[in-house]
Amino acid sequence: MRITNRTSRCSVWLIAPACLLTLTSSAWSHHSVRAFYDDQTVRSLDGTVTRIRWVNPHIMFEIERTNDSGQRETWEVESGSINFLERDGINRDDIAVGDAVTVSGYTSRHGRNAMVASYVTLENGENVTLWPGLFGGGTDAGLTARSNDAAEAVPESVDNAARSLFHVWSVGADSSGRDGSVGTLPLRPAARAARETYDPLTDDTALSCIPQGMPGIMDNPFPMELVDRGSEILIRTEEWDVVRTVHMDGASAADNQPATPHGYSIGRWDGDTLIVETTSIDWPFFDDIGTPMSSEVSTVEHYWLSDDGQRLNMEMTVTDPVTFTEPVELTGAYWVLVPGEQIKPYQCVL
Repeated sequence: MRITNRTSRCSVWLIAPACLLTLTSSAWSHHSVRAFYDDQTVRSLDGTVTRIRWVNPHIMFEIERTNDSGQRETWEVESGSINFLERDGINRDDIAVGDAVTVSGYTSRHGRNAMVASYVTLENGENVTLWPGLFGGGTDAGLTARSNDAAEAVPESVDNAARSLFHVWSVGADSSGRDGSVGTLPLRPAARAARETYDPLTDDTALSCIPQGMPGIMDNPFPMELVDRGSEILIRTEEWDVVRTVHMDGASAADNQPATPHGYSIGRWDGDTLIVETTSIDWPFFDDIGTPMSSEVSTVEHYWLSDDGQRLNMEMTVTDPVTFTEPVELTGAYWVLVPGEQIKPYQCVL
């Protein structure tokens, strides 16, 4: 999502009709790549695969190689999720223990023999995607495209889908992320100081398979689904297998509700726009780089369709008077209909 400081619209860009301070990222996920890896330099490593863990949130494998000094060393390689790779036609049989490979990606900024890999080059010369979009798009890396037979076999066209919010939605190609939001947020001094103490090697909740809370759970690259249950609307996110409940009966009061990571949500319609107000959020971080949140945080989400019904747009306002000097608006997020898409199990494994 793009991050906008609400009061800066007229004070910063006087000549623009709608002035936005924005930051986007093509590789935002449940944690910050930049916090762990040097994303300014691409490196390639030759080696032999010695171990593979085909799990979410990231497939992990190890390669053994001989370095420039002639010494044997082991590298840990992190790649994308099972769900991403399966959608790209990649499966666990493509890489096996004993394979001679070349992995290309970003190496650790903390001095470890660790890499986040965009792709792996197999012995037959094929470049297989490991983290879609890590370098800003697979075509830049010369990746071999594979067809997704399951999706292509679905006869239904998005043109036949009813114009409704209640579908499985896939993240749009240029939907904006929040990775690296340092410097763009209106932080109070105490919040800025708290963020400086964040250590991704120990404080990142994803390392313990803890599902992300609000508002970050709504800014992820996986499909999500809106489900109409009459007095309730469910928001299902594939990442972390999260199900949020939005109370639509008009009688549900948010006062004195127990605080949870995803809060207590009350929804209403403004014409064709779904408005969701969430309070009672108990989650420590606004983003994936350690920006703190207090118990006073609240969010307001707006969901609406494009004119043709094929795109679901979302904007969110986050208010936290303890952390921010003004409300923060998150814009630019959208999802699209993809024929046959379903919510896959995530099932994080340590």
